[in-house]
Amino acid sequence: MEQVVIDGSAKRIGLSNVREDELKDIIVFVQERQKNGSTSARMPDVLQQYSDPLRPATRIRELCKEFGIEFLSFSTLGTQHSMQHRGANPVLNNDVILRLADLYERSTAEIVLSWALQRNMSVIPRSSKKNHIQELSNLIYEQDGFLAEEHLLLIDNLSWE
Repeated sequence: MEQVVIDGSAKRIGLSNVREDELKDIIVFVQERQKNGSTSARMPDVLQQYSDPLRPATRIRELCKEFGIEFLSFSTLGTQHSMQHRGANPVLNNDVILRLADLYERSTAEIVLSWALQRNMSVIPRSSKKNHIQELSNLIYEQDGFLAEEHLLLIDNLSWE
């Protein structure tokens, strides 16, 4: 993968769905190569991983932050739960998320995505509904997010991890 970046065919190296122990192994491997003088050895640029307020992947996100790896969250709105046949989406139907949506007069999706962005995650939300796309695109222009720290902590405390 490093050679593809060197050749200019790609700009970044990305990983997807690796466990924390696998990412640690990759980091150690890159560090050893760098210590041995490899000029092509480089850390991955981005890790794409499932994360939502109930399963926020906190430890692997901290590892990414420590080594300058962008954390890109998918299924941030909890769609993995419904895909696993767990009934109603436990993220978007969570009492804390619903109360914050009422408080801020925002959708539950905006609350969850703002939480993720304010916790330094990149996100890739998906929607085919024009009004959802519009409301979620508004988050891009709210550089510092709109959730107060105390409300971010409420969401952090939803973790099942």
